Amino acid sequence: MACLPGESSPVVPMALTKRLQTLSLSARRLNDGSDELNKLIAQIDEVLHRLRISMDFIHPRPLQEHTTTSAHHKRTIELSYLAYLRVDDGHHLVIKTVKIMEDKAAVANESPGSVTPLLHAPRHLRHAAVDVLPELVDALSSQIGDLVSQMERRCETARELLDELNALEASLSGTRPVPEGLEGGGEDSGVRSR
Repeated sequence: MACLPGESSPVVPMALTKRLQTLSLSARRLNDGSDELNKLIAQIDEVLHRLRISMDFIHPRPLQEHTTTSAHHKRTIELSYLAYLRVDDGHHLVIKTVKIMEDKAAVANESPGSVTPLLHAPRHLRHAAVDVLPELVDALSSQIGDLVSQMERRCETARELLDELNALEASLSGTRPVPEGLEGGGEDSGVRSR
């Protein structure tokens, strides 16, 4: 049914109103869910921080890859990774962004990148990061397990060496080494008899 200018159709505003209400409810649910997710991310980050895990880890798979081409046909690839890195007051969950710039000779230059605390990253990156958080925690746990095994092995090596040195010292105590050439005894031997 067509409307002439100045005429209104009661069906169109109702359909539009219903769509706007649906959109409003969806936006509210998205924002509420995002707020809850932010609180959970903050709590996870705080627990990791309290555990004092002072080791860096960058998840090997990028959360996002964005490629642009300049007017001079040079590509720039921007990769965003979930990472656990040192920032200001300790290690935290972050988004590490690296830019790779290519020229026509296909020589790539990688910039050191930027680090953004996860809670300050764009929403889509925060949400994507949650999907790989379990893998990051597993990797940190595995690295710590490896370090603990190495430390225990090194402690055992140090204990064994100390035991050997103590045994050597005990076997040598009570006898003084005699300087070469003075083995015959006498006054010059350094041994006094009473």
